[in-house]
Amino acid sequence: MKKRATQTLEEEHHIIQKVVGVMAILVEELDKGKELEVGVLRDMVEFMQVFADKCHHGKEEGILFPLLESKGVPVNGCPLGILIHEHQNGRKLVAELGEATGAYARGKPEGHDLLRTSLQGLVSLYPNHIWKEDYLLFPMTDKILNKQEQQDLVEKFELVERSIGLDVHHRFEQLAVTLAEK
Repeated sequence: MKKRATQTLEEEHHIIQKVVGVMAILVEELDKGKELEVGVLRDMVEFMQVFADKCHHGKEEGILFPLLESKGVPVNGCPLGILIHEHQNGRKLVAELGEATGAYARGKPEGHDLLRTSLQGLVSLYPNHIWKEDYLLFPMTDKILNKQEQQDLVEKFELVERSIGLDVHHRFEQLAVTLAEK
């Protein structure tokens, strides 16, 4: 059997979880008074903006969710409305992380606290969000969509990756591995 579209999203979740795991470590480092590498923080912001949001959430919000809605899954409420709200919250936190990284890099006094707050917010958000998708949304999706619809989704997801750039997608996968190994 060919790969299900939800498998692609689950695989991306594993990649995102690596970066979020590093964020948790960075919160601990900040709490210990250690200095963080600004380059790592900037890489994380870019990863979250491009890989997690533009690519991953783009597939969900731009392709999967509308298809599920067309199959009768309500876009407001559970599960889609909640997941969309969490995506929006994630975008806000990533924007705050970007601002906090800039303040931290410039040595602004509030940089440390802003950085810790935004990192902790992402660490708090993503594991629960991913759980909802992996254990609620995706099994439901697999029940609702037939094999052809799954295959059509896989092809549309590949178009999203190509539009971003396959090399870019791969670079972010590698970045997640590199960050997790540090």
